[in-house]
Amino acid sequence: MRMDYSKLWTLLASKSMTKKDLIEMSGISSRVVAKLTKSETVTTDTILRICETLRCNISDVMECVDEDAISVYRAYISSGKKTDENELFKTVSFSKSGQNYIVYVSKTRATKATHIECRADSTIYWVQFYPFGGMSRPSRVEKVFIKPIPKKDATSIVVIKGKPGLITGLDDGMFVSSRENTKTKDSVYVLSEGAFKLFEI
Repeated sequence: MRMDYSKLWTLLASKSMTKKDLIEMSGISSRVVAKLTKSETVTTDTILRICETLRCNISDVMECVDEDAISVYRAYISSGKKTDENELFKTVSFSKSGQNYIVYVSKTRATKATHIECRADSTIYWVQFYPFGGMSRPSRVEKVFIKPIPKKDATSIVVIKGKPGLITGLDDGMFVSSRENTKTKDSVYVLSEGAFKLFEI
């Protein structure tokens, strides 16, 4: 079992408040808010100050949940630890319900003009299109984004921040989408940031 503060973030959103607003109004520190974001333990005094600020009950900001019941994304947020980083992506590792996960998160946000190509050489390419205007065709700039190495003891997930216009080459080889029954041995999931929030296997 663990504490989960998802209700707090929902309550803030319903009041059109940000985490910064909560810090300013309640007097709690940004360090404490970071702990809440990761579902770490905080003092009862902190919870009391939040409840007084938001004029709510404890059950409106937190709950005790079974770890098996939380989503993969929530486990990533609450217990993920950065294990590596370069100019293109950061690597985060965590465990949920006895399953290990390795998540590679892009540092650049994709747009509609971004295509992610998962190719047969086991490499993921980041392809960016730049419009010229007029009748000219847009220029195409591609670069190697990542060549993930599947792990037998961990589920590998590549997360593209933002909203890429297209992700191609999934479910044809080692790269798979989040659709059901697509997981194979030595597979790597490739997902947009939005799809990752809904990801379950």
